[in-house]
Amino acid sequence: MSKQDTIENAAINNSNEFVTLSQTAKDMLVNTITQQDRDDLFLRLYVQGASGGISFGMALDSRKSDDDHTCTVDNIDVAIDRISYPYLEGATVDYVEDQEGGKSGFQISSPNADLLASSGGAGCGSCTGGAGCC
Repeated sequence: MSKQDTIENAAINNSNEFVTLSQTAKDMLVNTITQQDRDDLFLRLYVQGASGGISFGMALDSRKSDDDHTCTVDNIDVAIDRISYPYLEGATVDYVEDQEGGKSGFQISSPNADLLASSGGAGCGSCTGGAGCC
């Protein structure tokens, strides 16, 4: 790989913010990462296959791959693998609290829902059960 290829690859993989985190999601993520007492954790977003098609997922991770797209949103590092990136570029992560005792959890929505629809998936994903789903 030439030096120019390396520079271009770094520019792609470490782009400007390509996801949005709501303030509630940022607060929950910071709290969860702090509780883990580890400074190597970051937010990983991904697409996953399910019986109903494709959906979004998220987890706290400590290992990045060379082909991950990465960015930092208000001091929270975010990574998306190269296969999931087209589906999740421009996505919004929110944390929704159900005030009536129902399920609370993270929700991921993407403007690229049409790509998922053509793959048999839905245009949003959720990670219910509070911070424990990370």
